[in-house]
Amino acid sequence: MLMPKGMYFEAAKRWPHMFLTLSPTYLGLAQAALDFTIKYLRGEVPNTPPIKRRMFATKQIAVAEMQILLENIKSIWFQSISEACVDPTSSQIKRAYAAQYSVMEGAQKISQLAIRTCGGQSMLKSLPLERIFRDSRCGSLMLPWTAEICMDRLGKMALYNPGETD
Repeated sequence: MLMPKGMYFEAAKRWPHMFLTLSPTYLGLAQAALDFTIKYLRGEVPNTPPIKRRMFATKQIAVAEMQILLENIKSIWFQSISEACVDPTSSQIKRAYAAQYSVMEGAQKISQLAIRTCGGQSMLKSLPLERIFRDSRCGSLMLPWTAEICMDRLGKMALYNPGETD
């Protein structure tokens, strides 16, 4: 037993940022997808032909989009995690939900863009992108803060004051 009986609920209520502990993994997957894409387009991936695909504007724009999305995700995540404390404010809790949602959904989007940008060959089992994509799809499903739960709580906190009901 890690905590005395009844302490988990108390910890979850008073230190909700503890549920952000999965998100760095998915932030890493998003970074890995971008890193792979850059190496792939530069022809620098081991065991693949040294063909450069970086000269196409569509590839450059896709990489830029991935980079911007990743920087946005990192910004909200680092802001939120820097605010972790006992009894956070409503704004801090909402930012934590937004960070969790952004990381989990963003990792999927970046991985999806990586596949579109690199093409079908990049999905070979011998290359990491197939695994990165598959794994990134799981983040939004991870309890206790799934993407849907984060959205539901964000909306509810924005529209209702504590204790308020209809």
